[in-house]
Amino acid sequence: MGTIRWMSAEGDTQVAFDETDTASMERAREMIERAFGEGRGVFAVDEEGVGVRLREFDPRAKEIVVIPQIKGG
Repeated sequence: MGTIRWMSAEGDTQVAFDETDTASMERAREMIERAFGEGRGVFAVDEEGVGVRLREFDPRAKEIVVIPQIKGG
């Protein structure tokens, strides 16, 4: 079982997904694809709190953090 933490101006939204639940896996995959499409940063966080940037959805990740696109100025 994993969790997506979607960071936005509205706060931190958490969505759980489970490899044994097809509907939750599809919802999680769609969320991550949307994040990539919006240019957001997507990271899998390991047990030590270290984030590794993802290039595709990882169904084995325990925690995935999605952050807003960082804009320079």
